[in-house]
Amino acid sequence: MTQESQSNIERTPFQWVPGILRNDLLRKTIALFFALLLYFMVTVRIGIEEKVNNVPVNIDFPANLVNLDKGIPKVTVTVKGSKKQLSEVNASSLKIKTEVLELHYTPGALYMLRLTPENIKTPFGVSVIDIDPKDIPLNLDIKSVKKVPVIAQFDSEKKLLKDYAVGKVKFNPGDVWVTGPESIIKDIDSVQSLPIPLDKEVIDSFEYNVALSAPTSTSISPNKAVAQVEIVKQYISRTFKSIPVRLLQSPDENSVFQAELLSTPNVDVTINGTQGEVALLKPSSIKPYIDISAIEEAGTFTAEVNCWIEGQSDMTVKNIYPQKVQVKLTKRQK
Repeated sequence: MTQESQSNIERTPFQWVPGILRNDLLRKTIALFFALLLYFMVTVRIGIEEKVNNVPVNIDFPANLVNLDKGIPKVTVTVKGSKKQLSEVNASSLKIKTEVLELHYTPGALYMLRLTPENIKTPFGVSVIDIDPKDIPLNLDIKSVKKVPVIAQFDSEKKLLKDYAVGKVKFNPGDVWVTGPESIIKDIDSVQSLPIPLDKEVIDSFEYNVALSAPTSTSISPNKAVAQVEIVKQYISRTFKSIPVRLLQSPDENSVFQAELLSTPNVDVTINGTQGEVALLKPSSIKPYIDISAIEEAGTFTAEVNCWIEGQSDMTVKNIYPQKVQVKLTKRQK
C-alpha cells in the first residue's frame, strides 16, 4: 500500500468537517469556548431591565404627625439584573422603607416625600434603575388627643314591650380619650357605643359590656365600657274630648231639687298611664261627674268636676277641662 493510499484512509473519518474548521481544530475550539464565556459574563454584567408595578411604600411617621391619606402608596420600580434573577423579582420581594422628617413639615401644606434607590432593598444581584413616581405627596396633620363622653346606641328600642322604655344610661368609664388628626378631633364631641341589644324579654335595668365605636381616622382609649341601662315603664297621657258630665245626686227618689247644668255639659279629660293601657282605653269608661248630693238649698253653684275610670286602678286623671262648671238647683213642684 502506497503512502498516499494510507493517508487517504486516515483522513476518511473527518471528511464531513469543512476544511476551514478541520485545520487547527483544537485551537479554534478553545477560542470558541472563551468567546462564549466572555459573552456570558458580559450578559450577566450588563443585565436586562424590567418594571415591577404596585410596590408598596412603607413610611415611618413622627410621633406627633398622622397621615390623612387612605391606604399605602405604591410605585413602579425599574430594576436591572440577569434574566434568571429577574424571574424571581415581584412587588413583594422589593422592600421600600422611608420616613417623614418633622423638620420638613409645614402645617396646611402637602409634604413631598422623595424616594431614592437607597430606600429600596432588592434581592442579591438586582439593582434599581428608576422609581415612578419619585415624589409622593402626603396629606399630613398634627396628632391631637381629646377627652369626650360616651353615649349609648341601641339596636332598636322598638324591640321592648310597648309599656317599657330606656331611661338613664351611665357608662363606666363615662369619658374616653380620642386620638387622631387635629382637623378631625376638633369636631368630635362624643363617642358612641356599638349597638346595645334589646328585646321583649328586657323589663328590668341591666349592665352590659360594650365595645366603643372609634370615629373615622381616630383611635380611642379605652375602647370598651360597662353600660348601666335603666329600663322604666313608659307612661303616656291621652286627652279624651267632650265626655258628658254626670250629676251625682242623692239616691232619695223624693229629692226636692232638680239640677240643671248652666255651662258646658261636656269636658275634656286627660288620662295618664302605661302606654298599652291608655291606648286601649275607651271613652265610655271615663266617668266625669259633679257631686251635688250634699247641697240642701236651691240656687246657682259653681261645682268642681271629678272623674273616675271604670274598671281601671293603675290610671290617673291628669287634667279635666273645664275644671269647674255652674249648676242650678231648683225645687221640684209638688
